Amino acid sequence: MSTDWTGIILNSQAPETAWASIFSSLLDLAKQSSSPVALHDATVIPDRLLSEAAWDLWESYPEHAVKISAMLKEWTAHGSNKAVLILDALSLREMPILLSAAAVRGVNPLLVNVAGSECPSTTDQFAKAIGLSSRSALVNDTKPGTFSLFGGNCYTDVVSMPFEDCAVPPSPNLVIWHSWLDDLIHLHKKLPDQIASCASKTLQGDGFWDFVSKLRQGRRLVITSDHGYAVCKRFSSQIVDPEAIKIFRETFGASRYKPVSEPWRKRFMPPLVMSHNKHHIVVGQRKWKVQSGFPDVDHGGMTLLEVAVPYMELPAL
Repeated sequence: MSTDWTGIILNSQAPETAWASIFSSLLDLAKQSSSPVALHDATVIPDRLLSEAAWDLWESYPEHAVKISAMLKEWTAHGSNKAVLILDALSLREMPILLSAAAVRGVNPLLVNVAGSECPSTTDQFAKAIGLSSRSALVNDTKPGTFSLFGGNCYTDVVSMPFEDCAVPPSPNLVIWHSWLDDLIHLHKKLPDQIASCASKTLQGDGFWDFVSKLRQGRRLVITSDHGYAVCKRFSSQIVDPEAIKIFRETFGASRYKPVSEPWRKRFMPPLVMSHNKHHIVVGQRKWKVQSGFPDVDHGGMTLLEVAVPYMELPAL
């Protein structure tokens, strides 16, 4: 599939049009992707166009890109007997696995879409967007009154156990946040190939789909995520200027973002950093040398596979 990234990114009349076209094109790429590596390679050109030529589109992202949080608020605001399964860190790499496994089981999605994470692309920012202080606020149905999904009229939980061991309470509305994939990235520090292998095995497995079937009993189900992730090991650009490396080491260490109270005052052209939600955020597929070694897999920055998130709606059983 050939995508006119130059036309989409450089020639769009309005940022909301550009982001809608970017997400639509990423959806098409993900559906046809042959592997996580192939999908990453297909995003190198648009990521470089965004970070090196159309960086104003990244600046417009927080206001003009459609977010998963907004889609979930809209979907849960109308009707009942619905469930939301948030698979923490689920990216577009896993979308073709889900679609293929659903087809094998005769499950026909009502809708398959792509939307954006918050900025920066982190769990806490997504949690705040749906009225939480953190992900843990949903544990054992302890949600606060500020929780915006279903107007709070739902059962909530955060789990990390194997899918086959996850219980599903008899509530008409559910929000379950599962940390399995994010744990592979952060707690277990798996390599990209290990993550791909584990994700494929798990998302095609009976344990996961039995859990999905339980959630779908009398309920429509949305499977989505809070953010994606970047395979930094395959990043196309490395910061090599000694002064820039020093600044990035001091500011970010080996991270893709950092909470701050002061505005970003360093001048680079093209810009290497944007600021939003009291964070400095690295823009584009860029890494730099750090003593501890740059992580192979991470998130929080602004690349397409960090911010683009699958959204799949399944019918009730």
